[in-house]
Amino acid sequence: MSDEAYALAETPRFQPGRVIADSFETFGRIAPQVAGIVLIVAVPLFVWLVLGGKKMLMEFALVSSAETWQAGFDPAQVMLMLLIALIGLAIHGAVTDAAFQDLLGEPADLLQSLGRALVMAPSLVGAGLFVVMLFGFSLVMLGVAAGLLAGVLHWSFGLALGLGGGVGLAMLALRWWLLIPVIVVEGAGPIACIKRSTALTEGHRWKLLALLLTLYLPQLLVKLLLVVATPVLGAVVIAVVNIVISGVFTAFNAVAATTIYGHLRAIKEGSGLAGLAEIFE
Repeated sequence: MSDEAYALAETPRFQPGRVIADSFETFGRIAPQVAGIVLIVAVPLFVWLVLGGKKMLMEFALVSSAETWQAGFDPAQVMLMLLIALIGLAIHGAVTDAAFQDLLGEPADLLQSLGRALVMAPSLVGAGLFVVMLFGFSLVMLGVAAGLLAGVLHWSFGLALGLGGGVGLAMLALRWWLLIPVIVVEGAGPIACIKRSTALTEGHRWKLLALLLTLYLPQLLVKLLLVVATPVLGAVVIAVVNIVISGVFTAFNAVAATTIYGHLRAIKEGSGLAGLAEIFE
């Protein structure tokens, strides 16, 4: 059993620092499998870019993408965004399986991880669509309601509603943060995974919030730096860099979510690695 396996089995409480350290260690160990997953799954995207030429590549330059959306509806761009979302979901699912195998002290298997993501694709897509539609609809309704309150009563009422609604959605996201690991590891359906993730994160959400801020704020900063650097480096260079960085971030975030899942299962259920391994027997 690896040192990380012992650490996971013996973790007495949820420690964000330990989770971050384990996530980086796991990511380093399964880097070859992660690279293979990203290259294989992203092939349709690369084909699309080659066929579309520079115009399609420019969609990955953050500044020009924002300008394109403001210009109006573009069916090709919508299809590209859907393809990107599906590729990201597939990478997340496959890397989740590889990371969990590593947490169990077993060698990650590229083909097994890809196969697991494919088998669980219906549940992954179903859960993803539900979350996107729910959060999208909620944001639209919050925006409309906040605008009405600001216009009829006072701007402060609209601001309060917007902030309150945003906090509510953020807390809901924390409850559901482990949807993909629950689906991939336990084979849960689109509805069961929501209940399972809620149960696993209960009692640890403030620490989980601090952990996610630690992981995601640097990623956000990198994206902002790309926007600032666009006039200097050019949109094409920024687009290429954005593709590479987005792939790395997606894979690492999958490892981090899986590590969180493993720690919380070991803590809340007292199952340790032996109990987790029974899932695959």
